[in-house]
Amino acid sequence: MALTVYFGSGSPYSWRVMLAMELKGLEYEAVELHFSKGDTQSAEHLARNPRGKIPVLIDGDITIYESTAIMAYLEKTYPDVPIFGAEGREHALIWQRYAELENYLGNTISSILAPIFRGEAEGKDGEIKANLEKLKAELEAVHGWLGASGYIVGDSLSAADVTLYPQVALLRRVGPRLRDAYGADFLNFEESFPAFLPLMERIEALENFDRTYPPHWRAAA
Repeated sequence: MALTVYFGSGSPYSWRVMLAMELKGLEYEAVELHFSKGDTQSAEHLARNPRGKIPVLIDGDITIYESTAIMAYLEKTYPDVPIFGAEGREHALIWQRYAELENYLGNTISSILAPIFRGEAEGKDGEIKANLEKLKAELEAVHGWLGASGYIVGDSLSAADVTLYPQVALLRRVGPRLRDAYGADFLNFEESFPAFLPLMERIEALENFDRTYPPHWRAAA
């Protein structure tokens, strides 16, 4: 039975899971749930995930939610193309980078964008600018990880790289808005973080990358 993933357009958590499945060459059905329509709070979806979040992976009679758990499941269940390394040290380092991207870069991005997307940014310029300074420091650290290989760990795409990709893609999309409103000029990636761009291009060159691209981004293009 084919894998089914329930995703939300633009969700970095959904996107990383779909990119991981593409890296592994897995066949899957992607079912979009619309936040604006309340799809994630429907009785049908709450039966899949009582927390009403996405992504959710269905594999036969197995249902898994939380993107980290899904990534771990995919690695263990479909090991032919490993994305968490082939030996202990590399495995640990990929998980370490994955956790850093989740807990530091990802949380910093959320702290900046959440009040803006919710229309709650008024009066919070100081807080947002302080978080933008934290964001700059995190991006500088991640940029340094790429080193000579151009990958976060090792010399091939891994779970860490597909975790980073949606975060950078989102920042590149909202960068002009943040530069105009808060002077975040460092979000010009071509000038500030050029090593990210070849990595992004490698992921975008995946055979079925287009099917992972957020539908509402494509519609707005």
